[in-house]
Amino acid sequence: MKTALKRRYLLTLFAKQDGKCCYCDRHVILSYRWRDQQRPDAATIEHLRRRADGGSNHPDNLAMACKECNDGRGPVDWLTYRSFKRGEISEFAKCFAPQPAPGARQSHHHQRESLDPASRPST
Repeated sequence: MKTALKRRYLLTLFAKQDGKCCYCDRHVILSYRWRDQQRPDAATIEHLRRRADGGSNHPDNLAMACKECNDGRGPVDWLTYRSFKRGEISEFAKCFAPQPAPGARQSHHHQRESLDPASRPST
């Protein structure tokens, strides 16, 4: 993507997304300086459907992401990565975590936690 077009898209996406990363909601910085563009919070253009998977430069396939998220996404689809970055997947997984059967013995680790006054809910 040519630099002038990339800058225009970044400005448009910055305004559209209120200056926040499409994955982690971190505020990003816009800069034309190379050094600033290497920062983890630097604004980058993200292809929601990766170009390696047939995604295009069409505006509907573009979003603004911080450099850290853009670099860290890898082959994961954008929606799954977004849920992961926002902690939604771990919350969802807790719903399916095995629960101890009523009356089952706790492990020594859990017994120690329950005896620790700091781990008890305040009343």
